[in-house]
Amino acid sequence: MEYFCWFGTKIKLSIMTKKNVGVVGNGKWAKIMLPKIAKFANIKFIANTKTGYKKFHLSKISWIFILTNNKTHFKIVEYFIKKKKNVFCEKPLTNNFLRSVKLFELSKRKKTRLYVNDVEFFKKKKISIKKNNLIIREKKSEINDDSLLHRFAYHDFYLLKKYIDIKDIKVKKYRENKEYLLIIFLTNDKTFKFIYNIKSKLKKHQINNVDMMKYDKDPLEIMIKHVLNNKTNLNRNFSNSLFSSKLISKINKKFY
Repeated sequence: MEYFCWFGTKIKLSIMTKKNVGVVGNGKWAKIMLPKIAKFANIKFIANTKTGYKKFHLSKISWIFILTNNKTHFKIVEYFIKKKKNVFCEKPLTNNFLRSVKLFELSKRKKTRLYVNDVEFFKKKKISIKKNNLIIREKKSEINDDSLLHRFAYHDFYLLKKYIDIKDIKVKKYRENKEYLLIIFLTNDKTFKFIYNIKSKLKKHQINNVDMMKYDKDPLEIMIKHVLNNKTNLNRNFSNSLFSSKLISKINKKFY
């Protein structure tokens, strides 16, 4: 607490104290996230799965940010929740719906906060839904082992959750390779067509012509700030994270 003297009167000033956090992951996405996290928190350590995230003292750590490969999320998130630490995890929480449920249940038992990246909500876009809907995402991106379902469709699925009935989906077309993904399905008498291309020279993300790449304030920074200040809607995050994972699982089961 600091004091400021104004015409002989001492006034108490409330200074916000940054929380101490740890980060697991130092790849390409972590390098994007780290300076944004550092704006709102004191980063006490940065680890990866090789250097050993279990060697750090956690007594003064409030949050752990998991920014590693999808395949490693489950064991790392589980470890820190068992240590009763709040966890922010990059999406998807896991590549398996039931394992994601297990982590949320564990977090509830340990009375910790578990939050999965849902940055698209913080763009605050108004999306108009029609009988025929088109979702497009194009960008130049490196090819890796992660499915484009998890990399890109995941975000669009939770944004469209209230219009999609998982129990009543008829997938009309599904085609995916390392560079391209096409999904067309019917639900609630509406058609949704998703097209993703990571070899395009263009940079585009649109839902029914709504430009998802235009926004006034950095949505990543807003999300991180809200998470650290415990101002996020955990119930919404839990529901939408599991919804996206369940929908991806359903599509995978049908075509693999």
